[in-house]
Amino acid sequence: MDPAPGFDPFMPHDLQHFIVEKMLRIEGGIFGRLAAGGTAKTFHAVTNSPSAREAARLRRKQAAKDAKLPSQDDYARSERATYICWHDWLSHSHDPAKRAQAKLMRETASSVSARMEPKERASFSAERLAEIRQEFERLSGRWSCLAVGESFTELW
Repeated sequence: MDPAPGFDPFMPHDLQHFIVEKMLRIEGGIFGRLAAGGTAKTFHAVTNSPSAREAARLRRKQAAKDAKLPSQDDYARSERATYICWHDWLSHSHDPAKRAQAKLMRETASSVSARMEPKERASFSAERLAEIRQEFERLSGRWSCLAVGESFTELW
């Protein structure tokens, strides 16, 4: 959605999360929780049964499964990592408009980084950021080529 936090016409925010969580192995983020059978408090199971009782049972079962998944601390870690990696990708772009956007984000990116624990901050080595940037570029290219209603698949 535009406007929305994290909106980028070349890289949807959810795709940014997918890349960052996968590459940094953030298992308790949105996509790790989905892969483990959870809802990430965003997605909901749909039942074909018209029974309200059956739907309630399914919601309880899903809530119990969600409760057994890793701590939700990874949600915040994923948001921080996504912002840092998005900023890094824009900063290194050949596109002047993307670099200009990165300049507007610089102060926030620095603040996000400064609030991280040293171990978390250390996960953003120059080599790791370059790998993530490359994946951002690859998937941004795939995304940008899609027509409305088209899709692509990536393995978790």
